[in-house]
Amino acid sequence: MNTNALLAVWLFFFLNYSSAQQYLQGRVIDADTREPVPFVNIGITKLNTGTVSDEQGRYKLRIAAPEQVVAFSSIGYHTENIPMETLAKNGEVALRPRPYDMPTVELKAGALSEEEIVLGDRLEEQGHSIGFGSSELGTEIAAHIRIDKETWIKSAHFAINHAAGDSLLFRVNLYDFEGGRVGENLLPENVLVATEQKKGTIDVGLSEFNLVVSRDVLLSLEWIKDDDGKGNVGLTFRSAKSRRGDNLYSKHTSQAPFRRMSSLFPGAPKLELGFYLTGKQAR
Repeated sequence: MNTNALLAVWLFFFLNYSSAQQYLQGRVIDADTREPVPFVNIGITKLNTGTVSDEQGRYKLRIAAPEQVVAFSSIGYHTENIPMETLAKNGEVALRPRPYDMPTVELKAGALSEEEIVLGDRLEEQGHSIGFGSSELGTEIAAHIRIDKETWIKSAHFAINHAAGDSLLFRVNLYDFEGGRVGENLLPENVLVATEQKKGTIDVGLSEFNLVVSRDVLLSLEWIKDDDGKGNVGLTFRSAKSRRGDNLYSKHTSQAPFRRMSSLFPGAPKLELGFYLTGKQAR
């Protein structure tokens, strides 16, 4: 077979693969109630392939090799890992409920200072702008918040520098970050924020969870829904150059690892992200 014939055969298979492959669709439900589970993180661990289910538990995921394993995770449920080959036959996934087992820390009356403090970077000036870095559902942008004593968490805040478009739906996540390793989400349920794209600060109350932490955390915003198909282009967050090192981390999509910005772009300026917590610390 000559070169032109080989090229024609290759092109035929490539075009057919490109047009036929593509997406696997399914639904995530509660194994006990059979009700849909909304906003489930779905993806192939350590690959840039992922998504988030919608309010009805429906999802649409780019197809990968049959041997790849897809992880389904959601607050309040056990994680399920299912081969792509199995999902291709039946896209319905049933998640088993998992009791929230975060240890409760009780502080005695008067143990907390009366003074409310800010943890993280409360950037007052516009400074630099930085976006999610990905248009995939499940992408996250996060700040490393340093905590060295027992702290009751009151609220989370996210400074927006520029916005264009309609409203977006975010999920707030607060991960254990001991030793620079991302651990469990410390929030016992989904904390969703529906907001119009506008410059300013998104303020989210967390006091109802009575959350007390005593070590570093990673505070993130996760993009989980795109109503109009325009993506998150035009949305940027406030940041500033840092002398002490960057606190900025990002995640491409669901189930992908977090990466520190300075490791992704070694020559770029070190930045502090304008995400912060408020709360009260032990006396």
